[in-house]
Amino acid sequence: MKKLLIVMWLLCCAALAQNDNPVSVNLEIFVVSEVEGQERLTAATTARPGQVVEYRLSARNNGDTTLPAGTVVITGPVPDGTTFVANTATPSSERVLTEFSINGETYGEPPLIIETDAAQRTVADPSLYRAIRWTLLEPMEPASEAAFIYRVVVGEG
Repeated sequence: MKKLLIVMWLLCCAALAQNDNPVSVNLEIFVVSEVEGQERLTAATTARPGQVVEYRLSARNNGDTTLPAGTVVITGPVPDGTTFVANTATPSSERVLTEFSINGETYGEPPLIIETDAAQRTVADPSLYRAIRWTLLEPMEPASEAAFIYRVVVGEG
């Protein structure tokens, strides 16, 4: 599972490796546990099957200009071997649009519809989501930050 957490970091870095992109993203990874009835987050580099992992992405405008609304888009993949935990992603609001994907290419707000053939359509269960995408709906000022969170559960290897 160590590979999973490293792959997440590499995906975030690769997505932001564009020289002209003033937005940097910091990724923090935690294993979620319960101790004496209280939720505890522990910084993690590995996780075991059955554990819940929380990803925290923080986007920062390092540029000198305000970025227009709709131009800052952050994507968090649901790594292979994990399952998205329903209702754990930073939700849509007046400030941000949260969308999900079952194929990593096409995004939309829930409910996502799966077309099995020309006559069959069904609502995708959140456990089928493969990525989450957030779009800032307001301008992002220089030096400002925006935070996004979601959780996955690690499957059997």
